[in-house]
Amino acid sequence: MDIKENAKNVDVWTRGLFILIYAVIFYFLFFLIWLVVIFQFLMKLITTELNDQLLEFSDSLTQYVSQILLYITFKSEERPFPFSPWPQKAKTQTKSATKKISKKKTSKKTASKTAEEQNDDNEEQK
Repeated sequence: MDIKENAKNVDVWTRGLFILIYAVIFYFLFFLIWLVVIFQFLMKLITTELNDQLLEFSDSLTQYVSQILLYITFKSEERPFPFSPWPQKAKTQTKSATKKISKKKTSKKTASKTAEEQNDDNEEQK
């Protein structure tokens, strides 16, 4: 392979330009993700609930960032948004799923406390 021929390849230079553009977009999104994280943390702290619309947005945003990383690391040839559609929302945990998980954790804690209490009662009886 001749390096001079490869250097004249327009596709390589086009890819390089898109890599630079998507790298700038990636760093902007990095700060946007931190804003979402901080806002969600404050929402959870203040109201004990998460913002559902922000959960959906953060899901599609992380998928978009993933697409960018796959493209700039040459794992994918498909250019991310705006050259392809914005990522659709994936299956995320809903409030009810989160509550179910919390109840399971609580019931496990209750079950383990009950077992400990039974052990204490058995020791007291002896």
